Amino acid sequence: MGYCAPFPTELQQVEYVKLYFHLEIDSYFDLPVLGLLQLRRELLQTLGAMPDHDKSDVVRPLRQLLQPDLSDDPVLRRQIQKPTPALVISPDISLHGLIEPRQRVVLPIIFIGSGINKIDPFVGLVQHLGARGIYHGAGQFILEAVEAEDGSGLRSMLWFDGKSQDKLTPPICNLSWWLERQICPENSIQLEMMTPLRLLHQGKPLFKVGFAKLFPFLLRRVTALLAGHAGVELPLDPQRLISLANRVVSFENQLFWKDWRTLKQEQREQNLGGLMGHLSFAGDELTELIWILQLGSLFNFGKGATYGAGQYRLNYS
Repeated sequence: MGYCAPFPTELQQVEYVKLYFHLEIDSYFDLPVLGLLQLRRELLQTLGAMPDHDKSDVVRPLRQLLQPDLSDDPVLRRQIQKPTPALVISPDISLHGLIEPRQRVVLPIIFIGSGINKIDPFVGLVQHLGARGIYHGAGQFILEAVEAEDGSGLRSMLWFDGKSQDKLTPPICNLSWWLERQICPENSIQLEMMTPLRLLHQGKPLFKVGFAKLFPFLLRRVTALLAGHAGVELPLDPQRLISLANRVVSFENQLFWKDWRTLKQEQREQNLGGLMGHLSFAGDELTELIWILQLGSLFNFGKGATYGAGQYRLNYS
């Protein structure tokens, strides 16, 4: 049965690659709950410490990947005030506690559009990270393998124990084909948060949201990522889509705020958290909105989405 909900034909132009990085831990260390959501700091520090001989050929594309510049296009500069990286890391946050030598940590990572041609230097960055440690100087590891997943979900090993071609050649997936394989729900949908969702409005976190408040953040995440890194500006009417979202009925809101770590500042400590739990909703309007929700389940959303915050899955009834 084919996908029955409409989505823009421009998505046929969008390519992505999904890889799994297999890390073999060298020594014992304690990984706190949600510790794998803090990889941004570790990766950027590793990038800054890379050897001088790598500065031109390797560091430049990695900086473009992790810290993209503002677009030269004035329209995009207005739409995307703070560009997001062209990759999404979605670690398994059930992994925490005492991590033992030879234990494996797997990092699923999606590279979108322009991020695809930066995969090889990123592999090198992960190898450098292994010498520094995956969490605050602890958790040194060896990059044991890189595995790829094609559009049908079939996995194949690209790189194992240092044995690979000069360049990785992962299968290129198409976003519209991925959507065609998704379920078109007939009744209600449950959005289940897998990692904390932190939504900011005027610089302040939202502690309570329904579907109507949540949807604009999802729409902005999806459209900004595709415009910024796939060169695809979707012919959408955002106000109309938001109006449709306002008519969707949230009938079970079990989202709750949960603090998950403390940020130490100069004079004080600040608790950081996000929304967890689930939200159930229904409405005929979802026929036009579902593709945005499904793409959001690939891309995450909210603050820290690139590094695993705001992960969710959709459950259909």
